[in-house]
Amino acid sequence: EESGVAQIYFSGCGGNITMGKYNDGTPEARGALADRLYDAMARSLRSIRRQAAAPIVWKTSEVRLPLRSGKEFEEGEARRLLADAGAPSASRMKAAMLLSWIERVKAGRPVEIACLRMGPLRILSLPGEPFVEYQLWAQQQCPDQFVATAAFGMCYVCTDQAYTDQGGYEQTFTFVDPCESLLKRAMAEVLGAPAKGQVRGENSP
Repeated sequence: EESGVAQIYFSGCGGNITMGKYNDGTPEARGALADRLYDAMARSLRSIRRQAAAPIVWKTSEVRLPLRSGKEFEEGEARRLLADAGAPSASRMKAAMLLSWIERVKAGRPVEIACLRMGPLRILSLPGEPFVEYQLWAQQQCPDQFVATAAFGMCYVCTDQAYTDQGGYEQTFTFVDPCESLLKRAMAEVLGAPAKGQVRGENSP
């Protein structure tokens, strides 16, 4: 209402990011967090710079992510759990989601990584719920452009290091094996920037 223009929110890569630092669940904390977000948006609008939106380029890349290995991620185990009426509903829901992913992969349907380029702007779309390291890496590849990331879908997409980290639940709710180098290669392609530095095993900007 104050700006008179449409506002677009990008969730970004938040697979391993939480609001817990600023929100402990109380009404007071939620209000304080809302005030912080509003203040940041208002300050951003006051410093807006208009730039040409051309050229406009739409680039996509198909990626075939590897299925998650391990007994608990096998198709037979997922079907057994789904058919067990006495199993916890959360476990059966996870099994159903896993089965849908397995069937998609076996049907040869890849996931799509996309990027809309408009002048100095890059709008990057990633599959799943990726870790924030992927967003930071994408921004590093295009330091002279503004990179916004849209990424919030089924299951987590971890960094390779996360599979060996202790603690956290994201590693238990990802349906793909380590694929960091594969994703980064496709991201660099659609961003229109050569991958900088080492790709394999690179987990931070």
